[in-house]
Amino acid sequence: MEYVKRHIIFSFFFFPATQGCPKASYEQLPYYFHYLKLANEETVTHIDTDDEGRFKQCFVAFGVAVRSFLNFMRPLLIIYVAHLKGRYLGTNLAAVAMDGNNQIIPIATGVTHGETGESWTWFLSKLKECIGEVPGLAIISDRHFAIGLACKNVFPNAFHGYCCRHLMMNCNMQSDRLKGLYWKTCKAYTRAEFDRCVACIRVMRPAAYRKLEDAGFEKWSRAYCPANRYNYMTSNSAESINSLTREVQKVPITMLMDWYRQLLQRWYCDRRSKYEDALDEEVLDWATAKIYDRILKSVNWTVKGIHKMNKYEVKDNRRGLVKEWFLRTTLKNTYSGMFNPAQDVATWETRDDLQVVLAPVIIKRQAGRLKNKDRIRSQGEEPVKKQCTRCGANGHNRGSCNVPLVTKKRCATRKMRSLRALCRVPRIANGKPRSSTRNENLNNAAHPESTNQQSMNVPTPPASIGMINRLSQMSTPQNFLV
Repeated sequence: MEYVKRHIIFSFFFFPATQGCPKASYEQLPYYFHYLKLANEETVTHIDTDDEGRFKQCFVAFGVAVRSFLNFMRPLLIIYVAHLKGRYLGTNLAAVAMDGNNQIIPIATGVTHGETGESWTWFLSKLKECIGEVPGLAIISDRHFAIGLACKNVFPNAFHGYCCRHLMMNCNMQSDRLKGLYWKTCKAYTRAEFDRCVACIRVMRPAAYRKLEDAGFEKWSRAYCPANRYNYMTSNSAESINSLTREVQKVPITMLMDWYRQLLQRWYCDRRSKYEDALDEEVLDWATAKIYDRILKSVNWTVKGIHKMNKYEVKDNRRGLVKEWFLRTTLKNTYSGMFNPAQDVATWETRDDLQVVLAPVIIKRQAGRLKNKDRIRSQGEEPVKKQCTRCGANGHNRGSCNVPLVTKKRCATRKMRSLRALCRVPRIANGKPRSSTRNENLNNAAHPESTNQQSMNVPTPPASIGMINRLSQMSTPQNFLV
């Protein structure tokens, strides 16, 4: 035990958490969580280890983000997983929420050994300890069986819906016509419209219809949804965070946890300054755009008269039409909290009341070549330069090229090019032939029996004879100028 403590102190000075070694980062993780909770109130952290003290999984919920979610945001959680690519691999679990302006806020995150039912149940149970039983809670995710099992056990009263985009990919819908019909089915408001659209999918793609039916219409459709999923049909918001973590999927675990803290701290600071002068009862930009879009869609409505009534009265009740989630004052209060970084690593002290965490056992990697793009090159090895075969620029390939190409103006019509190729006449500069063989080419074109085609006993195609006859009627070489 004394050796382990001395080893941790040694790791502090030679492997700081913001740079560090993957193995030493697991030993630093309890200290980082301790000082993170001291700097940020109501932040909850957990570390689960096996009997030997080796790391199994961890969880962190940021107190400021949890308060914002419970007080000022819709009861909606989007959960996702990202696979880590560091020395010890693992998976990164996370839950994000959406504010009134459709902006992302990570609520909790963690690292575990894999995407299993046990890991998702442990993660969601720790999350429930932080947020409690939220009325009207909706959870959106993909169709992984472990997520469905964990949501059913931990949040039995919450609605669990599927991401429509992941479901579309599972059903292998590739044609644009089928995709458009599928999204029309997902977003249908009435069951009659839904039944009509899903019947078309059944005729066009029976295998896809069976998968949609097995998934359950209530899990992905708007018409049959038994609860409120707040018009979020996909988990694209969580995938945006997944795209941001691509740059830190190889870093040590302590640095990954601190990256989430830095991300939230930066977003809270930027959005707080943006909405500090918000006026009362002012609707947010995203909600305003949604309302304006609904107004444009309703311009073709026809108002029919009511029998035996000559007067109509319209009540202006705008306050009841917009929820408090979509007001600027609510968004201002959402980002009123402050995020604080943990103390500097050099000021950390050895404590006896913190658990000792060892690095997990390295799992045998999968067969195949490692996808490591920043490997150390051999001596004398020069980097291979990427060059696009489409635009000719360096730094990217043809698949990722987005440079607009200038279309070249065609110098001649197809008919004239075929005629020139048949006669093998070179281009003429300044109206004069470049060689003395020009007239010979014209004579040969006018008398095909004297050409090499006759000497080779190759019959002349009928189309070529017609072009040769028209060529023989031309008087001057200037007719061939293009």
